[in-house]
Amino acid sequence: MKIAINCRMLIPDKLEGIGWFIYETAVRMIEDHPGDIFILVFDRKPPNDLLDYPNVVKKWSRPQARHPILYKIWFDFMLPGMLRKAGADIFVSCDGFASTRLKIPTYLVIHDLAYIHYPEYIPSFQLRYYRKNVPRFIEAADGLGTVSKSSKNDLIKNFDLEPDAIDIIPNGCRPVFRPLSKQEKSGVYREWNFHQPYFIYTGAVHPRKNLVNIIRAYNHFRFRSKFDHSLVIVGRKAWMFDLFEKELTNSPFKKQIHLTGYLEDEPLARLLGASSGLIYPSLFEGFGVPLLEAMHAEVPVITSRISSMPEVAGKAALLVDPRNPQDIGKAMYELARSPELCDDLVKKGKRQRKKFDWYQSAEQLYKNIERTFLEFGAGD
Repeated sequence: MKIAINCRMLIPDKLEGIGWFIYETAVRMIEDHPGDIFILVFDRKPPNDLLDYPNVVKKWSRPQARHPILYKIWFDFMLPGMLRKAGADIFVSCDGFASTRLKIPTYLVIHDLAYIHYPEYIPSFQLRYYRKNVPRFIEAADGLGTVSKSSKNDLIKNFDLEPDAIDIIPNGCRPVFRPLSKQEKSGVYREWNFHQPYFIYTGAVHPRKNLVNIIRAYNHFRFRSKFDHSLVIVGRKAWMFDLFEKELTNSPFKKQIHLTGYLEDEPLARLLGASSGLIYPSLFEGFGVPLLEAMHAEVPVITSRISSMPEVAGKAALLVDPRNPQDIGKAMYELARSPELCDDLVKKGKRQRKKFDWYQSAEQLYKNIERTFLEFGAGD
C-alpha cells in the first residue's frame, strides 16, 4: 500500500497529545511494514531528519492550516493534488480533520468531542467550523477510530453510529517517562531550586483543563494542612487563560506556584518523576495521556471521576469531582499524609499501564487502515 498520513501537527519542539499520537504510531508502522510506502503530508516544509526512512516520501504544501479558512484551503484544495501526484492508495488523518474531496479511502481518528460538551471553551470561529464540518468528516470517512471507550460511546451517541463502525486505538507512553532514583530526584530539586515537595500539573493551560479549580484546591490544601508542598504547572498558555491568571494572582500561596511554560520531553519527565503526585482533574478528555505518563514515572495520580479518565486510570488514582476544589484539595492532603497510599497507587499503576502500548496501538491502526483499503480502495 501507499499510505498517506496527515502530519501537519508534527511540528518540531511543539509536539503535544495528538502530535505525539501521530508520531508514535507512524514511526512504528513505518518500521514494521517496510514493504509499504508511507507518504507523509505536511502544511510546511518538514525537517529532513524527521521520520527519515527508505520507505517514506514527504510532501508539503502551504498554507499552514491553523484557521478554519486555511483548513478548508489545505484539506480540500491542496491535499487532493498532493495525494494524486504521489499515487496514494489511502489517506490517514489522526487529528480529527479530513477532506471531503478525495477519490481514495480515508481513515479518520477523532480523539474527542470537546466542542460538543464545552462549546463555551472553544473560540467562536473554531466552534462554527467544528459544528459544520465534523459531521461531514465522519460521513466522508471510510474507516473511523478513536482513543478510548468513552470517546467511542460519545461518537455513537452524538452521531448515531453503529458500535462496530468505530475502532479503539489507545494512546501509549513514551519511554522517557520512567521512575527516578533518589539521586535523580535530588538533582531535579537543585536544578529548579525547589526546597519542598511539590504536586504537578502537566498539559496546556485552557479552561477545559480546570486550572482555576486546581489553584483553588491547592489553596484549600495549604490552608487546611500543615504540609508545605508547592504546585508546579507545566504547559503552554493555549487560550482563554485570563481567569487562570486572575486566580493565580489572587492566591495567597502564589509564591509557591511555579509556571514553567512548555517543556521538552526530558525536563518534563524529570519534573514529573520527582513530584509527589500528578494533579489532573480535567473537565473532559478523550484519553488523558498525562495519567499514563505518571504511571510510568511511578508517581501517584489524582484525576476526575468523569469522561475517559476513570477508564485510563483504573484503580491507580484517587478519583475526584473536578468541579469541587475541596474534593481535589482533600485528595492532595491524602497523598501528602500517607506514603502507604502513594505506594499502593504506584503499585496499581504498574499493572494498569500494561494495558496501553504504542506498539500494540500502531499495529491496530495499521490493521484498520489495511481493512479499510481492502474494503473501499483495492482494485479501484
